[in-house]
Amino acid sequence: MHKFLFFPHVPYHVTTFFSVINELNSYDVSIVYADHLKHYGSKKIKESIIKKMADEKNIRAIPYTPQLLWKEKPDVLVVMNDWGGWPKRAVEDAKKMRILTVGHMEGPEDYYDTHLDDGYPGEKRPLYKKVDYVFLLGKYDEQYYKNLKTVLIGSPRFDIFFNYSINRSKSKEKLVGINCNFSYGLYADVANRWIDDVISVVKSKYFNYQISQHIGDNTNLKGLNVYTGSLYELIEESTVFISRFSTAIIESLLMGIPVIYYNPHKEDQDTYLNPMGAFPKPTNKKELGDAIDDILGNKSKWLAGAENFLDSHVANRDGKSGKIFAKELIEIAKKKGTLDPYFPIRSHIKYIIESITRKFK
Repeated sequence: MHKFLFFPHVPYHVTTFFSVINELNSYDVSIVYADHLKHYGSKKIKESIIKKMADEKNIRAIPYTPQLLWKEKPDVLVVMNDWGGWPKRAVEDAKKMRILTVGHMEGPEDYYDTHLDDGYPGEKRPLYKKVDYVFLLGKYDEQYYKNLKTVLIGSPRFDIFFNYSINRSKSKEKLVGINCNFSYGLYADVANRWIDDVISVVKSKYFNYQISQHIGDNTNLKGLNVYTGSLYELIEESTVFISRFSTAIIESLLMGIPVIYYNPHKEDQDTYLNPMGAFPKPTNKKELGDAIDDILGNKSKWLAGAENFLDSHVANRDGKSGKIFAKELIEIAKKKGTLDPYFPIRSHIKYIIESITRKFK
């Protein structure tokens, strides 16, 4: 029997892993979720969302402590973030214990951390450079991991979009979906100006709009049309979807809804700089208005142009990403070695300090 320890860092990591776990259940395996989600987004979470979602799927979820790796002794540790927080430290400890590690790419990445050049605080992140194996989103990402062990996976959470059919009864004529995702403080200083630009242009064309706000976004949207459903539900109802740098651009294209990448503040992440005919990328209000008109008049042209972009950026669009993910994990687990009885003293000290300081917050 193989054992896998999944360490989701944020709520959507949990749902991404669900289809993988469903596939793993057809093998002789044991599965555990490490749960360290105490606070996320702008509000305190009284009960762990990870535990709640895991319980609904009959997955064992155990509060994370540095002892968890030794107690559970997994063959493979699976994360979607190996550069920050406790998942990063868990990967470091696992490697010292000779536990194999896998990092699944959570979405399109800013490989060069270009926000640092724009004056935002932080340090350059070594994205997926700590894990033993990197599960890539698409062929585009291979160029950044030429000397590492990689597998083209795509994303299990995109599997639901295979042969996706929009329910046109839900779609609202000329509804513009707006993605407010200035999470983690990145470009938050331009968020209100960005929102004002988009709403101003949309209203000038007498269209309706709804805004989906990311859980980690703190933009003040008081008095505006904030959507109460999920991001995917808003995309499904939209005629056109407008966003800054976000995985939602890819998700909208996979759902068959045309996208506009509005970038007046000149973000420089390379993933979307070459849209390959998939979407317009206006940088001011006039260009945004022209882009909306172009898409409404040439929707089929833009969606046809999206195919090459998606082929480059998303592997396994045939709905089988979760299945391939599970199969690759089984193959990796077969390579497990003898566990090293390493005691993660530094992690224990850090964990104790955090536990004490959290009580006074």
